[in-house]
Amino acid sequence: MTGLGFLSRQGPGSLGLKLYELGRFDDICAIVDHYDCLCDLPYPLLYERLAERYPDSRFVLTTRRSEDQWLQSLRKLNLRNGPTEAFRIAYGCYDVDGNENRLRDFYLRHNEAAREFFRDSGRFAEVCWEQGDGLNELGELLGVNISGASVPVANASADKDSRKILERHCRKGRLGAAVRYARSVEGTDELLALVNRRLDRELGRFLAVARPKAALRRLRLRGRQLR
Repeated sequence: MTGLGFLSRQGPGSLGLKLYELGRFDDICAIVDHYDCLCDLPYPLLYERLAERYPDSRFVLTTRRSEDQWLQSLRKLNLRNGPTEAFRIAYGCYDVDGNENRLRDFYLRHNEAAREFFRDSGRFAEVCWEQGDGLNELGELLGVNISGASVPVANASADKDSRKILERHCRKGRLGAAVRYARSVEGTDELLALVNRRLDRELGRFLAVARPKAALRRLRLRGRQLR
């Protein structure tokens, strides 16, 4: 959309989802009012209200090849970002693991509901970039000449820096999430070594506080016994 000359914005996911959970729809619209095009959360959760608020707007449903492909992508996102409040607000759970069937159903129901809501409206297109289609549908929906355009690939999971992701988990105190992420990617041994070094530092700080207190308590107990 940026390449076509539209002022575009992704999200803001965490902020937008907090506003969504608190029912602050007007504040979300204050964000919408500044852009020609928005994608990602929280907008998929609000398409009915946005369609009513902006009667001249257009909506594009982007899908994956299958619900399993979508779930695999969501799992990678969950491992990278950890069990966050934003994930819970968006999907109703903190983790993909253990919620696979529920999340597949969520994906399928969302797509079908969007198709039904916009059926015969002339305001809607569905695209799957993985199958190489979508540009013609997008151009027709927007009424723009899209010949010669191509779909850029951005935000691919393969481009993520595993070490930086792990360090972010550790910095935020999400050591359990750090271990789960380290076990899910290449270079597991090296990444787990980083986690263990962080745990060693945490343990050292804990013992530095605990040892003097324990020693003082032993002295007091010994004093009572001598009396």
